[in-house]
Amino acid sequence: MKNKHKIAVFLAARSGSKRLPNKHFLKLNSNLTIIDLCIFRLKKIKLVNKIFLCTTRKNEDDKFKSICNFHDIKLFRGSTSNVAKRIINCAKENSIETIVRITADCPLIDPNLVDNCIKLHFNKKNDYTSNVLKLSFPDGLDVEVFSLNALINSQHRFKSILNKEHVTYNLRKSILFKKSNYENHINYSNRRWTLDNLDDYKFLKKVVKYFSPKIYFSWKDLIKAEKYNKSLVNIKKR
Repeated sequence: MKNKHKIAVFLAARSGSKRLPNKHFLKLNSNLTIIDLCIFRLKKIKLVNKIFLCTTRKNEDDKFKSICNFHDIKLFRGSTSNVAKRIINCAKENSIETIVRITADCPLIDPNLVDNCIKLHFNKKNDYTSNVLKLSFPDGLDVEVFSLNALINSQHRFKSILNKEHVTYNLRKSILFKKSNYENHINYSNRRWTLDNLDDYKFLKKVVKYFSPKIYFSWKDLIKAEKYNKSLVNIKKR
């Protein structure tokens, strides 16, 4: 694998959710918030030892400073509307060549799954690798790995607002980039483990309570737990 110093996790987070304001700071138990759980789990990734929390320059996102200080990770603040530019600037300023993009809406992110996507990315010498090109994992385990050069190239070629806001839109859609999808042999993509609304939050609290005090359970542990506790089965609404 390439130089470990040239690869980093970019954790995307902002406070401006309309459906669930300040959702990343919601408590899962007395001493653990959504974003705490996400960062603790990301720190278990073996192939990356740098994490940047990427947010906006808005005053409402000042609160991420204390989170980064507590977890001893780097904070990067950039453009509010052009998310791609925020990521590109963070990578350039910190000499990062390979970006592992995770959103803070995914507190159950699995570090082993992230490592597997990274391995596939370098083994295949890809521009872009993820587990979302063809869905097979629960929603909330999304991993994207891509090179800075490919991201810059995609933004030059495709200048739409969609590509700026959704960052990897052109990387995923264009035939110009070499890409791979990391797929599970059983399709669990009907499961919903992400955080966007109040029902999601209630479910995530239930999961954390079930495994407590353990916080490093794997995604497969949760799939197994469904057999013993039906309330842990969270199927997407049609």
